[in-house]
Amino acid sequence: MRVSKLSNGLTFIFYPIQYAKSVEIGLYVKAGSRYETKRNNGITHLLEHIHFRQLGEMSQEEIYQETECMGSSLQGTTYKEMMNYRMKVRPQYLKKSLLLFKKILTTFNWTDEQLESEKKIVLNEIYEKEDEEELQQISDKAIWKEHSLSQSILGEERVIKKISLEELVKYKKDIFCKENIVFVITGAVEEDDIESITKQFERIPINDNEKNYIDKNILEVQFQREPNIVVKEYSSWNILDVQLSFDVNLKLIRENELLFLNSIIGGGDGSRLQKEIREKMGLVYDIYSYVEIYNDAAVLSIFFSIEKKNLQAGLQKIMWIIKNLRENISQRDIDMNMTFFTDNLWFWLEDSNELNFQMGYDFIKKKELLTIKEKIKENKKIDYYRLREVSNVIFRNQNISLIVMGDAKGLTRQRLKEWLEI
Repeated sequence: MRVSKLSNGLTFIFYPIQYAKSVEIGLYVKAGSRYETKRNNGITHLLEHIHFRQLGEMSQEEIYQETECMGSSLQGTTYKEMMNYRMKVRPQYLKKSLLLFKKILTTFNWTDEQLESEKKIVLNEIYEKEDEEELQQISDKAIWKEHSLSQSILGEERVIKKISLEELVKYKKDIFCKENIVFVITGAVEEDDIESITKQFERIPINDNEKNYIDKNILEVQFQREPNIVVKEYSSWNILDVQLSFDVNLKLIRENELLFLNSIIGGGDGSRLQKEIREKMGLVYDIYSYVEIYNDAAVLSIFFSIEKKNLQAGLQKIMWIIKNLRENISQRDIDMNMTFFTDNLWFWLEDSNELNFQMGYDFIKKKELLTIKEKIKENKKIDYYRLREVSNVIFRNQNISLIVMGDAKGLTRQRLKEWLEI
């Protein structure tokens, strides 16, 4: 791995992979709904979209033709804390594909007509995902309350319609600054390629100003739950959708420890939730846990659908499993899950998409950049004593959020709270 800081302030991370047959290019920008205001919520997602309308002098049709002639496509995604563009090509198309990324950095010349056309695309996406977004907003609002992490990535119709071209261009100039963006190139990249790429990109002028992000203290939201219970009535549903979430303080717990614990709880086929709730008790068709990790905070959530008559038994059994974790994580649990966090990381060398993404996201979060070998070394330090400590930090009443959606008639918050006692 090589990290190169260019004279114009741009950062490149190169991770050559011997015998790779492709190159993965990723451009990562610190931006997203967490850093937006209520007045411009959704602007990052709109900005991501409009780059596909025009890049430099290339029209939308020409962009698609160019990428298809390379047997690939240019893709973009917006997250709550990051926007990224990525492309996977054969090595012979590396230089050609990088021209598109240079245009992403330097394009600001869209028209009002193009913006209005792209707004229609974004608004259609909002309309199509309305039900999905509503459920996500219920969850985000319950967990993050008034913090900006509760804001939608897509934004709202009324806000999107008001965003002007001048505002969008100024926003891009603000966030595309040297401390805020990174290129990650993984796969079949040679030493000659690295020298050529750095020479090309250091000639591009990059904004020197560091973006000043306004962000509330996450501690004002987390770890004060009591627990926090939200019930949303959908009388037409014949089953309950349940999300049980726990706040995680990343100042006390490392990300790899959290991910390891999640694997034991509900991240795999042999997890405790699967064995106890699904296989032994037969209360659900599926149950799993998932971790959302942000710059300074995380949430571990358990998801399942269940009949209302079985909710009490299900929740109480989950709480029993959690209590049990605090004292009874064993060496067997470590052995069962360690391969996922050690040997399986080498899979990233066969398809470097995940490696590329992890490098970019770690840079955006200002985390230490580690090679696969270094990540494995860190993971091997995890033992069951430490995971018991982690469990005791996470699984506390003041860390709990419970969201129940469906035919919830008769389910009072007090009853639900009684079933959640740890």
